[in-house]
Amino acid sequence: MASLNPDQWPVIVWRRHDAPNWALFDCGMAEFLRRLMTAEFDECPLSDLSLWGRVGSFVHHEEQEHRFHAGLDPMTGEPDPYAGMFD
Repeated sequence: MASLNPDQWPVIVWRRHDAPNWALFDCGMAEFLRRLMTAEFDECPLSDLSLWGRVGSFVHHEEQEHRFHAGLDPMTGEPDPYAGMFD
């Protein structure tokens, strides 16, 4: 009988550019995403590299807005050389 605990469900990924197309990962979704974003798999399990090794790339929309109004790049928090040019 299948486990009722979703943390124990394996993750199956469809990889459109790789063969075989289906890949099974024996970890839960949260662990899969953690390993994807910290690049802990031997290779990227997806056809798209946009999330591979992207730790810390999420910024809450309220923080983005705060940074924007402070003249900072909303995603990086670094000074934005174009801040205020288009107000």
